[in-house]
Amino acid sequence: MVDSRDKGARAEAQARKLLKELTKLGWERTPGSGALNEKHGLKGDIYVPNEKNIYCVEVKHYKDEHFNTSLFTGKNPQLIEWWEQAVRQGNQTSRLPLLIFKHDRSKWFVAFTEMPTSAYRYVFVNFEPYEFYVATLEDWIQYEDPKFIA
Repeated sequence: MVDSRDKGARAEAQARKLLKELTKLGWERTPGSGALNEKHGLKGDIYVPNEKNIYCVEVKHYKDEHFNTSLFTGKNPQLIEWWEQAVRQGNQTSRLPLLIFKHDRSKWFVAFTEMPTSAYRYVFVNFEPYEFYVATLEDWIQYEDPKFIA
């Protein structure tokens, strides 16, 4: 049986490694996986230590795909629950929410709030009261060149 905490820790480590490669920044897992009190300013799953982080980064890895028609038909779509968590933790730390997610054997995807400025594949999601975009993580970083630290 798969331990969800172990799978979550592995996903965070994989996302951290990929972000290090793509951004050349010193990403690390958040101590306690973001469970610290918000007064510590450490929410989310990964961050760049000793820097003013712009994003509160939440990482999710599940067996099945959650970016699908359940957004229209599900009572509580998993993707929206993940986004709500990213938004809540971002608000607690005065950072922008960023959700990095994947399903088994897929690429990494990213959900973000800023309107894309380049021509690449992305999807706009309007799920009241939330509006956000989804793209592959690699495309988003390549075409948007986001700043992660101030």
